[in-house]
Amino acid sequence: MPLAQSYNALGFSNQQPEYQCLWSPIGISQASTITAIVDPPLLAAAWVPGILLSIIAAGVGTNPGPGGDDDGSTNWTAAQVDIAATSATTFLAGVLLGQGTLGGYLQAAPNTYAPTQVGPNLPAMVGTQGICQVLCDNTTTVGHTLIPSTSHAGFASDSGGTTSTYGSTIGVALQAVTVSTQAKRVWAKIDVPHPV
Repeated sequence: MPLAQSYNALGFSNQQPEYQCLWSPIGISQASTITAIVDPPLLAAAWVPGILLSIIAAGVGTNPGPGGDDDGSTNWTAAQVDIAATSATTFLAGVLLGQGTLGGYLQAAPNTYAPTQVGPNLPAMVGTQGICQVLCDNTTTVGHTLIPSTSHAGFASDSGGTTSTYGSTIGVALQAVTVSTQAKRVWAKIDVPHPV
């Protein structure tokens, strides 16, 4: 991704920074049933920065290559992500940093974009390693590990301890935040194995 004009325009509102985290552009599933774009979400999955994403379709087939030597047949399927299910540990992709290449919010639900027949045309910035904000559904303690929530799809939870399991934990909370009626963003050091 080009870094031209990539200054974090959202930073003045204490929102998601862009480049303190390794990230990959992965297509957003247009078949997603999640349509909410409400921030901050009231403990319901929404397409906003900080939500956890899972891989729902891995990239398969023959890559057309940089020379454009595709024979025109349908031989490549782009990887796609959707908001992670409750307690998702398998195929966890990472944390949504934003949509596109500059971290903006989605303007409409993914399943309202066209053309749906050719696959995802919306890339998500999926953070996998580094420091970012993660939406948590319970109160966090500095140093505790974050795990996928067992109660709310797409959210992380403070595990209540410091034990981490590679592939099952998201990272470590860097901020103590009290959560009661709505999810809150928590600064975290994440390390999510990239499945794609």
